[in-house]
Amino acid sequence: MKFKKPINIFIHLLFSCTLFFPIACLKQTAYAEVLNNNNNDTLISISSLRKLHIFGSVEQMTHSSFIEGVVVANDEHDNIYKSLCVQDSTGGIVLLMDGVSLYQNYPVGSQIRVSIKNLFLTDYRRMVQLAASADTSNGNLVSVGISAPLYSKYISILKMNSPVIPLLVYPKNLTDSLQGRLIKIVGVEFASNDTAQTYADKKNKIGASRSLKFCIGGTIYLRTSGYADFAGVKLPIGNGELVGIYSVFNHEKQILLRDTSDILFSGQRCTGAAWLKNLPQ
Repeated sequence: MKFKKPINIFIHLLFSCTLFFPIACLKQTAYAEVLNNNNNDTLISISSLRKLHIFGSVEQMTHSSFIEGVVVANDEHDNIYKSLCVQDSTGGIVLLMDGVSLYQNYPVGSQIRVSIKNLFLTDYRRMVQLAASADTSNGNLVSVGISAPLYSKYISILKMNSPVIPLLVYPKNLTDSLQGRLIKIVGVEFASNDTAQTYADKKNKIGASRSLKFCIGGTIYLRTSGYADFAGVKLPIGNGELVGIYSVFNHEKQILLRDTSDILFSGQRCTGAAWLKNLPQ
């Protein structure tokens, strides 16, 4: 894996995009939403920031730009590790933080501004991240979060208690553009062979992926850390709706639960032709 040369957003727009991105060029329209503030920094949408990344590469941000968004998930229940999930109206992204108990300073609903200068865009198993540093010296990419003493340098809180409303998504619309966003899925239930399981292996601290089946057909996996405080809780056996952060692991579509209160399975389990196609053969 090779590092990309540092990217200056506006130089990139003025000159050929192939200078920095031989694989895929960025269009000028990606920055249509960029706004100027009084400090001559630029506000860039999260979706535009994500377009700067090429999977498998590392891009360093060098221009004085920032993103603004609402924290929609944190480490309060230890299912999300050393990171915040931040979204605006255009998309979401995972912000790596080298610290714990982040929820105390950055609770869900806090609107934050993140200065992206000198940060890095990376991805882990195709999940896009914004990190403080990236190292490939040992042959593998290691992304490191913002250290606690530098939180205030990169992150400022604009206001608290912003409304957090999940986006209703159907299985055909589960794409990479939803990464890091809070979504709601409906008409789902755990596969019959998972209903006797717990969310993860709490005793041995081993994470697990449990199959969620849509009544209309399709599957997404609920991923739970073995360190989550609800890892040892039994899975619900009914049918209903679930709210969580959309994630991927390579090409596996996943959803990360913030807390068991985000899952409401009070309905009857699925029946019908579409559901029969989901059953193990």
